[in-house]
Amino acid sequence: MTWFSERRNVTDNGSGRFTPRVLEIVAGNFEQSGGILAAKINSLEYEVRDKEGASFHVNLSTKSCTCNVFQTLLIPCPCAISAAIKAKVRVETLVSEVYSLECLASAYKDDIFPVSKINTEQNQQSGASDLDILPPATKRPPGRPRKSRILSTGEIRVSML
Repeated sequence: MTWFSERRNVTDNGSGRFTPRVLEIVAGNFEQSGGILAAKINSLEYEVRDKEGASFHVNLSTKSCTCNVFQTLLIPCPCAISAAIKAKVRVETLVSEVYSLECLASAYKDDIFPVSKINTEQNQQSGASDLDILPPATKRPPGRPRKSRILSTGEIRVSML
């Protein structure tokens, strides 16, 4: 089975509304929200305290949290999940629509054509590429290059075994 047919199977036979990776992240955040206490401020705003005593402000109507993980990933953080449980709001409604299977399917519904040498030669003949592209003006920093990249906020290191 190729990666293309696997991609079709995920979009066609998905058991839920979101991709499996997003559901995995939400489940992990759900487990982390176990010891977090939420106190109601008003209808959809909560003050949340984690196990270490740090306090966060969660607004479920704007889908935001002062830990900034909710806004960055558009997936509810453990703070937001704790507030959603207290407010009796379904956690799935807080996940952004960009992670839905419908959005994934619409991104890949059209054919994707590779760039070929024939297409680039036609563009050059039509005068579309008259600019000279120069290499960057930076030099390599001294020292040995890193073996692994630094992860962004919210990324999880996954081992490929």
